[in-house]
Amino acid sequence: MIKWKKVDELNRGDIIVESIRGDAASDVIVKYGDAVDEDLIHKLQIRGIQWVSVHLAPETPSDITPLFSEEKIDHLESQINDVYEQIVLENRIDLEKTREISKEISESVAKNYGPYIWPNLAKLKEMDDYTFTHQVNVAIIGATLAFEHFRGDLELVDRFTAGGLLHDIGKLWIPSEILKSRERLPEMEFNIIKKHPIYGHGIAKQSGLEDPVILNSILYHHEQWDGNGYNEGKQGEDIPFESRLMMVADVYDALTTVRPYKKAWTPYEATTFLIRENKKKFDPSIVNLFLKVFGLYPVGTRIALSNGQTGVVVGNKTGAVSRPLVSPDDEPDKILNLFTDRRVFITRVIPDASQPEAK
Repeated sequence: MIKWKKVDELNRGDIIVESIRGDAASDVIVKYGDAVDEDLIHKLQIRGIQWVSVHLAPETPSDITPLFSEEKIDHLESQINDVYEQIVLENRIDLEKTREISKEISESVAKNYGPYIWPNLAKLKEMDDYTFTHQVNVAIIGATLAFEHFRGDLELVDRFTAGGLLHDIGKLWIPSEILKSRERLPEMEFNIIKKHPIYGHGIAKQSGLEDPVILNSILYHHEQWDGNGYNEGKQGEDIPFESRLMMVADVYDALTTVRPYKKAWTPYEATTFLIRENKKKFDPSIVNLFLKVFGLYPVGTRIALSNGQTGVVVGNKTGAVSRPLVSPDDEPDKILNLFTDRRVFITRVIPDASQPEAK
């Protein structure tokens, strides 16, 4: 909901929906899409601005809307499919089209991001759609993490989003029989797959892309915190921040998606993997950021509650790592807010009976 609001009554997570300038055109006080935080409120106050137009952050679970509608996700998949087809045909990236898609994603995150969030992702419909579904999901996860980390700096979030959309473009140069193999790959073929960040970086540079955030997201997203990744064996903070963030987004979505050679892990299993490999594969600060945004029990996790009910996680309060929003099986139209109802707590995660538990 958009409304005028007194600056003194702004809440963190409100989104500014107007641009305000000073006397000079170059004096930008706030711009459309800025997320409200303490620094922004202080800036408005010292400039004497008393009212602003904002998109309100949701204040109750009933106000929560998904980050993306199903129609929007289908549209984004179609759009990135077009970008990838052009790469195959012309060996170049349509940078303008990529920027448009990135802006759509980051603006939707900004519009629907607040104290409570429902981070929904694209679902794989056909196995051959994996490439496009995965790119969109990594972009959504990356955009959401970047929005939280950078306090809603939409220009920077756009760049992280584009990094997610393009991070795997080098796989277009990997033979499909290798990518779709159902068997464990021999070392020679795995070494071919390991070259995809280099191939992707080359395509991006050849297309005239110069943004280091996007280029690093492509080139270094398989480097690991402990130095055991590829292709350069970078470690720790020598790996660019955007690459470390993209690796977490990439691995989470890959684990939770079915592939020809593996079943999909549950969101909870993938999250515990991120925690277990914290300080090994992953930057601990990025894992903590992931938990802050997506929670220990991400959307889709089935759980049992202390009041005897079972249900599925449908959303999270930002920062409330272990107390999500739950839709009970016996009351599907109701949402239990475990952050405010402290009498109820999660007793266990219910495994997906259709899948073996991840090791």
